[in-house]
Amino acid sequence: MIDKIKKNSKKIYIALFYRNDTKLLTMPGKKDRDWFIIQALVGTVFALFTGATYLTGLFNKVNAPEILIAYLPIVGSIAGVITIFAGYAMQRIKSRKRFILITNTILKTLIVLIAWVPLIFPNQNASYIMMAMALIAYALNNFMAIAINSWFVDLIDAKIRGQYMSVRNMVALVANLVVPLIVSAFIDTSSDQYIAILIVFTLGWFVMWAESFSFYKINEPPLKPVKNKIKLKDVFIVPIKDKEFMRFMILVSSFYFIWYIAMSYGTLYQLNYLGLSYTFISLASVLNVILQFVWYPIIGKVVDKYNTNLLLIICFMFYFVDSLIWSLTNISSRYIMIILVNLIASITGPFFSLTLFKKKYDIIPESDRSLYDGFYTAIIAGIIAVAPLIGNALKDYIQIKVQPFGPFEVPQFQLIFLVTNVLLLILILFNLKKTIKLFKEAKNHNTEDTET
Repeated sequence: MIDKIKKNSKKIYIALFYRNDTKLLTMPGKKDRDWFIIQALVGTVFALFTGATYLTGLFNKVNAPEILIAYLPIVGSIAGVITIFAGYAMQRIKSRKRFILITNTILKTLIVLIAWVPLIFPNQNASYIMMAMALIAYALNNFMAIAINSWFVDLIDAKIRGQYMSVRNMVALVANLVVPLIVSAFIDTSSDQYIAILIVFTLGWFVMWAESFSFYKINEPPLKPVKNKIKLKDVFIVPIKDKEFMRFMILVSSFYFIWYIAMSYGTLYQLNYLGLSYTFISLASVLNVILQFVWYPIIGKVVDKYNTNLLLIICFMFYFVDSLIWSLTNISSRYIMIILVNLIASITGPFFSLTLFKKKYDIIPESDRSLYDGFYTAIIAGIIAVAPLIGNALKDYIQIKVQPFGPFEVPQFQLIFLVTNVLLLILILFNLKKTIKLFKEAKNHNTEDTET
């Protein structure tokens, strides 16, 4: 009976997540791919237990300044500035697995300890200690991510990478579907929300060990010997000299700067100005997750098939619609508009992440992967660090100069969302000629495939 249940469960799992794709099921290395999927699932559970929404609750507990709270959703990205030296440091690592296991334990223990700080220092100064701890932890996380990506790319064949990533992300979505609802309901119904968040963070520490076990079970291919030893100056010179890579960097950097002028304030806006509960925010995100189950298999195949330059611009178009909805989201329309935001985000999230991942590793030379990866992460981190400062200056100026009018009930936020929207339109129009050309090429390629 038990064997029959196991067999049927496996069939359902393969049909639901793999869509019975024979390539993914039969290519060598499936055991390692399965453990990478488990790692993504438990890693996502930890991220949900300790994510920006609940960090915001902790920082609210100590009356942290708004600008500090605005940085919480992007603190991980900002901490990536230090990874400019990743390529230089990674050449000294003998075992990626050992490095990841040690780093994962240290950084996630540090993240969990953030929740204990308000208990020890119950004043506003605690927020600066907490932010410092978060920056150190996420800086380590960015170094670890580069090692994981290097390991991942060596194990997963390029022919199935997009489709496999979609399967891996879909399994991780199961956590996104269940965990936020349970955790948010627990926090919202608790008499002391801080103690509830503290319990959730502490539970996250035990989840960390499950992720470490997953890493332990994955085979580690031998590191390829470094042909040319990386010098400190190479971390800047080598990527900058690569014209194709720098064109990609300029495009993606422009997008991140435009997006995070306003969107770093999304969580703050929902909790402190729209007055939405943790439970409603989680319910809206569940809708996002359910739809991603539909989109991921389709997007995985699209990313493997079409030109990623074209797909990036299409991603920006979706983000344009997303930012427009945010600009129209006010207290009166908050429930319907946040649901609409999540509907669009269900496409933009997976579409952008899969396209960006494939594009980046398609153009990065295999021999200098850590060097390029560190440069990329550091530049994007620097941009994401600066963008909210611009957004904060605009927000404060609007708050003084502009009174609520029409649908703009909270103009200091809605108008900076609109600024992002207009700048995205300019970015899309600037690349329109190239986009049309790429679209025609993709259409002709598709016609040729059909005829064949």
